[in-house]
Amino acid sequence: MNTERVKTVAVTASLAAWLVATAAAQLPERRFDDLLRRGMWRIPTPNWRFFGPNPGVKDNHLLYRDITDGTPGEWVEVPITTDRPWYALAWNARNRSPKALFDASQDTIARAAAFGSDVRPVAWGAGYRLLSRYIQLHLPHAEGASHSQFLLMQSYPTSPADRSIEPVFVSMEFPLEEDGTSKTAAFPVAA
Repeated sequence: MNTERVKTVAVTASLAAWLVATAAAQLPERRFDDLLRRGMWRIPTPNWRFFGPNPGVKDNHLLYRDITDGTPGEWVEVPITTDRPWYALAWNARNRSPKALFDASQDTIARAAAFGSDVRPVAWGAGYRLLSRYIQLHLPHAEGASHSQFLLMQSYPTSPADRSIEPVFVSMEFPLEEDGTSKTAAFPVAA
């Protein structure tokens, strides 16, 4: 008997079994999870469920407005996502900025839910600071605007019309320079 052939068959069979076990662990039903982890062989499988364990059912919307002479302007929606080219399935380097805005929105919404009506702890969060700096430095502002503010909303694409969109968080006003750039303030001014 050829030992190299036995080794090759054993390694190939082991990898094939692990591939099948990994595929079984990714199924939406979780009945195989306990069997694989606590079964007779305790096969270590990664958990990379294709659609995620908790799929998203809401869309986030980022809006901002400028405040000129103490008067707030109209809300303007910031497009977070853009149309993707056909090759984005394999390579989508332009997704980094929208992903950062989405993650910052999610962080701010989670902190707002955790702290309730207390806005100051939310304002110290990384997501809030990223959103306010993005609005200060990368978006156009009304002439003479001294402050700006953002609003996070969520829409439910599959819900009834009366619950289709709802405001989630309104930021404090944060100052702008005369030329539309941000002041170096340690903390935003309360709205």
